[in-house]
Amino acid sequence: MSDLPKCIDISHWQGSPDFGKVKAAGVIAMIHKATEGTGYVDPNRAKNFVNATTAGLKCCTYHWLKPGNAKAQIAHYLATIDPVPGERMVIDYEQDGCTLADLKEAVQALLDDPRGLQVTIYSGNLLKEQLGSTHDALLADHTDLWLAQYTTGTPTWPTGTYPHWTLWQYSESGSVDGITGSKVDLDRFNGPDDALLQWISPNVAAPKPAPAAAAVPVSIALTIPDHAALTIAVNGKTIFTQEN
Repeated sequence: MSDLPKCIDISHWQGSPDFGKVKAAGVIAMIHKATEGTGYVDPNRAKNFVNATTAGLKCCTYHWLKPGNAKAQIAHYLATIDPVPGERMVIDYEQDGCTLADLKEAVQALLDDPRGLQVTIYSGNLLKEQLGSTHDALLADHTDLWLAQYTTGTPTWPTGTYPHWTLWQYSESGSVDGITGSKVDLDRFNGPDDALLQWISPNVAAPKPAPAAAAVPVSIALTIPDHAALTIAVNGKTIFTQEN
């Protein structure tokens, strides 16, 4: 497995990276921790998000879900991020004590937001153990999977709900130019680079052009004296002239 990722995920533990160097190292996408529970806000998210996007990285954020009060947690996340329409939002689902009911409540809270948010679930063993081989319709129909599994071989995931993984966090101990003093999570996207950039970006359909107004025929009958000069103008433009 290559240690030259196209996507990384960080939090305040990675400090304030030099995102120019991160971009030069080949990274094109970044996911930053935003919130946790009902009150915690990552202190580095705002400035790192701005600096990363300024350097040319495409970015989104995640919320660390804690057991219970899932709807209130998502309200805290949304209030902190104030996402744009179609923004991708990630639920980090890994803490012991969290249940599928918590996760589905959090997912539904994001789906209920009127901005048409995209939802990704980050998880490893917890989700695999809870889902097993079953098919969960809410998760299958409205989310995709960011898999956490640190292996050099083929990963495993709950295929009954997710036929494939979208993003795979394959290492928690990587190194990336521009980030010092801390190891970095490394992620692999299940597709080409342009698909990764499209996936991580807000999914906003281009507005449809307004239909052209239907042409309304206008008929005008004129009676003028013989040998009279005639000029006809339509909307200020002369379209006919007759000399006397």
